[in-house]
Amino acid sequence: MEVIMPHAKSREPRDVIEFLLESLAGKDLVAVADLYAEDAFVRQPFAKPEIVLTGRSQIEQFLGGLRQAPITLSPRDIQVHQTADPEVVVGEWENDMTRTTDGATASMHNIAVFCVRDGRVVWSRDYHDHAVIAGLLS
Repeated sequence: MEVIMPHAKSREPRDVIEFLLESLAGKDLVAVADLYAEDAFVRQPFAKPEIVLTGRSQIEQFLGGLRQAPITLSPRDIQVHQTADPEVVVGEWENDMTRTTDGATASMHNIAVFCVRDGRVVWSRDYHDHAVIAGLLS
């Protein structure tokens, strides 16, 4: 069943993050990019070298690489923690991944801090174990 997000301004941060993960798993990267503000800022400090994306167009370009990657993502155990700032949430989840070429699998714990304003991610800091992804893609 396809989930349709309500108008951007009525989206709660928790809904945005859950929809983002669902859309990533379904490789609906147009929907993922649409969840980011035009001037969004994304950092992935654990990537070597660190990944820094500024603006929706850079985010869309980065997501294009995921479209071609021979992996599937299956997020589970999704928790979204509210902070003292109503716009900032911390997402925590497991991603089960499968390499589509031979069925190899891996699992990765993820934590990301998101600021969601008017229903769009305006910044995030994503802490993923990029070595797990690289190992599955090698």
